[in-house]
Amino acid sequence: MGVVVTLEFAWNTQKNGITDVKGLEKEQERDGKISNKEIDLKKTHLNYDLVQSELNLYQRVKQRVDEVRPVSRVQKNSVVDYSNIITVPQDQFKTWGVEKSKEYLKEVYNYFCEEFGKENVVSANVHLDETTPHMHLHFVPVSEEGKLQARKVMTPKRINEIHSKAPKYLQEKGFDVVRGIGKTDKSLEINEYKAKKVQEKIDSLENELKTLTDTHKKSLEELKQAEEKTRNKLNATLKASDSLSKLEEHTKGVLGRLDSIEAKKTLFSGKLTISEHDYSELISLAKVGESKVFENLQLKSKVGELQRKLDEKGLDEEMTKAKLERLNDVEYKYLDLQKRYRNLNNGFEVVEKALDRLDITDTVNKEMKAIRMAEKSKRMSFDMER
Repeated sequence: MGVVVTLEFAWNTQKNGITDVKGLEKEQERDGKISNKEIDLKKTHLNYDLVQSELNLYQRVKQRVDEVRPVSRVQKNSVVDYSNIITVPQDQFKTWGVEKSKEYLKEVYNYFCEEFGKENVVSANVHLDETTPHMHLHFVPVSEEGKLQARKVMTPKRINEIHSKAPKYLQEKGFDVVRGIGKTDKSLEINEYKAKKVQEKIDSLENELKTLTDTHKKSLEELKQAEEKTRNKLNATLKASDSLSKLEEHTKGVLGRLDSIEAKKTLFSGKLTISEHDYSELISLAKVGESKVFENLQLKSKVGELQRKLDEKGLDEEMTKAKLERLNDVEYKYLDLQKRYRNLNNGFEVVEKALDRLDITDTVNKEMKAIRMAEKSKRMSFDMER
């Protein structure tokens, strides 16, 4: 046989009482509910036993025990079986392939038959349906005197010797196997092997849980940010609405005062004239009108900005369905602002038309020009800031 890589001899052993054997039998024969996710039931038919027998594991062990102890009854706490797991690491299995892995496990079986007696090796079940191929080998601890004596058969010294002797035996059969690194002075429990697999699964689940937790936290943070943006936009809308309400009230007052101004035609020229009191009132209205036109422009800009933000990508991308009702309320308030803005514009047009109808003196024109220049300067500054 060709040598590919060096393999460490992987052997775990555990002592069992007669009641323990039944549980091991269910696991090995895939009897009952399968909880081990590493088992591929589609490959279970590939499993086989190197010991030919029609009996199950419990019956085989009991039969051999009865042969060596035909008279005395076996106590429940008596050790009647040693279960052993011999594994072929996954990487090695990929290198060797199925057939060479089978040959390796067959030679391990032959070694245990020579070491403990073929008649005492009651089962050697090879499992090829798991991620890591392995063999469950069972032998009854019968001494050279033909007695059931676990303490005499499996001493710490003998266990240590097997860790060294088995690799040498396998080397003679053409397998590049060395003694495994780890515990050599005492039995390595099978439960430790299983516990390692369980721990690997726990680590995997913990990593998945951490990923899910991080994702959940990120989603909550994004939702919180979306709520904050919505709240800010709602506050901006309410603020603009309040400003328009105040401007509407002021405009109503301006229009009312404008209606009270009386214009009369002169007797000779036919031009419209007003009293000194009405003249002062009109100047005041003109100042207010220019100021409010500028204020109206600012509000128009704010409303336009709100519309842009509402149209940009859509708030439905920023919040959950639970926030859609609040979004509809914002849109309704925005449409109301547009309507009220148009009404204000109409009001200011009335003021401008009224001013155009009156024939005011050059002095008034100069004063109005000064007012307009001042407001124009403000507008230019406002446009630059935008």
